[in-house]
Amino acid sequence: MARVALRGTSWSRLVDYASPALFDVIPARALLEQSRELFSNRANVARFSDVREHIGSLLRQRNIDVELTHGPRPESETPLIDLPEHARREVGQRILEIYFTQVFWSGEALLDVRADKFARRELGSLTWRPGALYLRWQPGFLDGIRGLYLGFYLDDDALFARALEQLDMAGSSTALRDLLGREDPRNTVFDIQAFHARFHELFLSQRARGVSLHRNFLPLGVCLASLYETLDTLGVPLDVKAAFDRGRAQLREA
Repeated sequence: MARVALRGTSWSRLVDYASPALFDVIPARALLEQSRELFSNRANVARFSDVREHIGSLLRQRNIDVELTHGPRPESETPLIDLPEHARREVGQRILEIYFTQVFWSGEALLDVRADKFARRELGSLTWRPGALYLRWQPGFLDGIRGLYLGFYLDDDALFARALEQLDMAGSSTALRDLLGREDPRNTVFDIQAFHARFHELFLSQRARGVSLHRNFLPLGVCLASLYETLDTLGVPLDVKAAFDRGRAQLREA
């Protein structure tokens, strides 16, 4: 249902990138519930405003230079595709920091990180105008995702294995490590086509094992697809480990 409902919208391509096999490993009832939640959220203007303010405040507290705003983009702001290489590197790092900050410090997330939702002002500050695609993660799912990232980037195999168990993905370790990246995390070039292939292999491995997945994998998949497409558009190598470290770091007390 979610896939059909998004056909003809600006999200339809990203749903395809999230892998058609995804819809085979999330039970139909769970997909229906997740779809209803996302569409209900989209219609709730007041709540979207509250979530946007919450995420904006969180990013300000962590000194991540991005302004959450809305409305048409003024001509004085430069689209990401038109930025010089050094600026694209800075912007790419910031977008990764936004992603990891939301993962580690918020139960709610703004999922729309498509390239055309970002722009750069003349003085270098980044603006972000996300669409109303957001949700509150279910706690057990979010704990599992946090554990995956911590286990992977901190080389903690035991933590990684526990997170896989929590997410019912114990048999998909190799496919998930391929998705997260075998290349140098300090110098990663993002490729949306490679992401699509790896994400597809991940869910094929789940389907082959007859394992059902949590409904939150649907919004996570769409978010990751938009993230990879944006970073692919930037076309520059990025330091994912540095963004992970900054995104998860505790704030220092004043």
